[in-house]
Amino acid sequence: MEVVIRIACIYVLLTLAFRALGKRELSQLSPFELVMLLLIAEIVSPALTAGDESFTGAVFGAATLLVLAFAHSALSYRFKAMQKLTEASPALVVYHGRILEDVTRKERLRPDEIFSEMHKAGIERLDEVKFGFIEPDGMMSFVRVDHEDTHVPEQPAPA
Repeated sequence: MEVVIRIACIYVLLTLAFRALGKRELSQLSPFELVMLLLIAEIVSPALTAGDESFTGAVFGAATLLVLAFAHSALSYRFKAMQKLTEASPALVVYHGRILEDVTRKERLRPDEIFSEMHKAGIERLDEVKFGFIEPDGMMSFVRVDHEDTHVPEQPAPA
């Protein structure tokens, strides 16, 4: 039972910590961030099992994580407060061709990152953007002034 409690505590702590990090930090991991995540796993691992390396301990540990993931999903779906606490919401960062600096500061999003994502979406100039969002997963999406789709790749025609 101690393993279950330890894993639940670490799960909650890491969920809140990654939520606090922000959207962009987890959307595309840099080598530094990947190393950080691996080190967190190594540091936290002994605390999760308290030295219990048995098969039974591993099964209980894995089952606990799966139950916690399911419970998190169910509670986030059922209760808006849980969703707001643990999941980011989309944020409007470009409005009618203007970068909203207060939002980009809060999201720690640099203008060059916005321009890079615009270029990937086939948008050359800021004045072509009606709305630009940073999504909960850290990716960016745009609505062009001419309403042309900017982020969904074309599907091949059915054969």
